[in-house]
Amino acid sequence: MTNYRSRLAAVLFALLATFTGVSAVSVATAAVEQNACGNLAGFSHTALSALPAEATTTYNLIQKGGPFPYPANDGVVFTNREAILPACASSYYHEYTVPTPGASNRGTRRIITGNGGEYFYTGDHYATFKVIDVNGGGGSTHACGDLSGLTKIGYSQLSAAAKTVVNNVRGGATGTTYQNREAVLPACASAYYALFTVGTNDRVISGGAGELAYTPDKYVTFKAIDLNS
Repeated sequence: MTNYRSRLAAVLFALLATFTGVSAVSVATAAVEQNACGNLAGFSHTALSALPAEATTTYNLIQKGGPFPYPANDGVVFTNREAILPACASSYYHEYTVPTPGASNRGTRRIITGNGGEYFYTGDHYATFKVIDVNGGGGSTHACGDLSGLTKIGYSQLSAAAKTVVNNVRGGATGTTYQNREAVLPACASAYYALFTVGTNDRVISGGAGELAYTPDKYVTFKAIDLNS
């Protein structure tokens, strides 16, 4: 009886598709839409330290800009053909080889970076991905507005450009929304944090309660700005 009902349902669906122009393929495709760019919901997370040691080596090379073991392949655009990562603009993602000891080729392990500061790891040549929590994983456990878990940096230690940005922020300047995708800063309500660009890689982040954070490396690490030192 169950098989009969299944066949009947399939026939009815086929007839419906014929008259409406909707195909089973299009219905299935609509059910697996990608996350919007920057939306990491649904991805597993892993600490960098939990990955193979070669992943940390590759990560450090990315921070330094090389030299990479496969210069013709490392740093090239990752086109996201598998449509597993969030849908972003062309050239948003780049890939880097995580060498496999003893392998005669590049192997199957990669780190994929996103222009918004995301890091993904795949150990099976793009079949599956995990978000790398480069600061150790787990994100901040401090309450919104509490930056006590961050290392401090004195206002006097900032560059002249960063000081100017901080002064503008304190004077009421308006930045763009920082979504805290890296989860290093304490979790707060949407639009709580504002982002201010300083230079190529450094940024100032302001919180709704007046707290200020500084990232010298485009969201990889953060420090709390101490205005009194």
